[in-house]
Amino acid sequence: MTFRLHFPHRDSPNVIAQDAECVDVTFVSSATEYEHTDRILFHDYPKIYSRAGLYENIFHKHLQCRSPQEVVSSLAECVGSHPAFARETPLHVLEVGAGNGIVGAEMKTQLSGRINRLVGTDILPEAHEAAMRDRPNVFDQYVVADLTDERQAEIFGKKQFDVLITCAALGPGWNDMPVQALLTALATVKDGGLVAITVNVCWLGKANETPWGQFIAMLDGKDIKAWKTLKELQRKRYKHRLDVRGQWIWYMAVIFEKSERFDRA
Repeated sequence: MTFRLHFPHRDSPNVIAQDAECVDVTFVSSATEYEHTDRILFHDYPKIYSRAGLYENIFHKHLQCRSPQEVVSSLAECVGSHPAFARETPLHVLEVGAGNGIVGAEMKTQLSGRINRLVGTDILPEAHEAAMRDRPNVFDQYVVADLTDERQAEIFGKKQFDVLITCAALGPGWNDMPVQALLTALATVKDGGLVAITVNVCWLGKANETPWGQFIAMLDGKDIKAWKTLKELQRKRYKHRLDVRGQWIWYMAVIFEKSERFDRA
């Protein structure tokens, strides 16, 4: 079965919120030539992951998503310059919100020979299935888990990883990864380890008292108790992808060092 894509809001005069962006996918049976069209929200990942190649066609071929390359490039720079990571040091890496393995594959490319063990985790069983189908050799282990539940996070152990990365997953929406999952995952990172994240720059300067708002306050330079084990090493503003109207969405990649010595409580 093949498919064709049409973006219904391409000519909209109004900005379309990321959680409202959608695509019309026409599926064509090669055997019967039967066609049917399904309108799919960009954040309906279970449906997108169910079709091999659909995610890549939407986000990478048509919308030119650059986040995997950008955040991994920033991470690789920090790995190369950080005194704790000598050239021969093997890295144990945890990717949270690992999806179908695109970021994991990018790490295997840019950090070639440096990664000793790469573990992926995602809340969606469909993400795990897509990763095993499309990139079966990327991850050494892939766990379906909800990291907002500390009991589920216990499977990863404490201070087991040199690097934690999450790419284009965090956000305040119902279909985003909540920052509580990142907070829980921090416990898996060794002292002196690196944490790599991305965030839409539209949120900067919009801190509030919610968990997401306090995360933004930390990025804005405020001393926030929940995040005080992180010390920023690098940030980079970059083009994440095109929106449905062909305008660039700007994100920021931020690399932190994590250590209990930064905890001043």
